[in-house]
Amino acid sequence: MMFPLQGAQMLQLLERSLRKSLPESLKVYGTVFHMNQGNPFKLKALVDKWPDFNTVVIRPQEQEMTDDLDHYTNTYQIYSKDLKNCQKCLVSPEVINWKQHLQISQPSLNEVIQNLAATKSFQVKQTHCILYMTAEMIKKLVPSLLEGKNLSPNCGKPKAM
Repeated sequence: MMFPLQGAQMLQLLERSLRKSLPESLKVYGTVFHMNQGNPFKLKALVDKWPDFNTVVIRPQEQEMTDDLDHYTNTYQIYSKDLKNCQKCLVSPEVINWKQHLQISQPSLNEVIQNLAATKSFQVKQTHCILYMTAEMIKKLVPSLLEGKNLSPNCGKPKAM
């Protein structure tokens, strides 16, 4: 069972919490950031519990979903710290309309989605995207990445991670 977050204070607290989980939570964090700036796409945030959530689903409000094939307005985003909990949350029919577009920027959720697809008898089409960030942006958002040997704050050329 998931419930929607109500009010600006809850969304601001969610944003701060997601920031601590970067880069895994980047897509959901960015969306919540925009929700806190006026919510131009009329999205809502669902959590499994509050304030110590494990799973967050960002989804369009029901009245905004008029065309199942419209990837622009029907985009869902998921972030979870607990994969078993996530699967339990996503099974609920009021959380996700499985006919619509779903974005997952957290690779560990692929197995959860594949398991749900198998139980609900639908196919999943996967695409892969690569996120590039400047060293300055990494310093600002995820300084812990610079502590490793994979990235150098002065190197203009990306290194494989």
